[in-house]
Amino acid sequence: MGLFRRKRDPQGADEMLRAYNAAEAARLADLTAGISADTAAPMTVGSEAGAGEVAVEDVFRITGRGLVATGKVSRGVVRVGDAVSVIRDGAALSTTEITGIEMFRKRANEARAGDMVGVLLAGKNDVARGDVIRVFASA
Repeated sequence: MGLFRRKRDPQGADEMLRAYNAAEAARLADLTAGISADTAAPMTVGSEAGAGEVAVEDVFRITGRGLVATGKVSRGVVRVGDAVSVIRDGAALSTTEITGIEMFRKRANEARAGDMVGVLLAGKNDVARGDVIRVFASA
């Protein structure tokens, strides 16, 4: 009876990809859950509705270029030349400027909410996974 039982096939590539995507979606949901309205800085008089925010997922240092933070634009618009602050646990760590934006190996001048981006930051900054890069309110 047990001799002719159907052998269980190893997990197919499609099943593995579905499982990975489900785990990654859960991880990103947990990551973005930490960026809630109660941890966001209060809106100031000069702030605009389009002020951007990037949730940092990974950080790279490129020799001769600087620090690149990758992540998803969670709200608003971020543009090259914008002054930004790096926020960790609700406190601003440093201020810097966006010197470049890339989306899927193409340079861009701006990125909107929902875009996956790589943001090149000027100077030396302490940026880590889970931080938020928030555009300063224009005065």
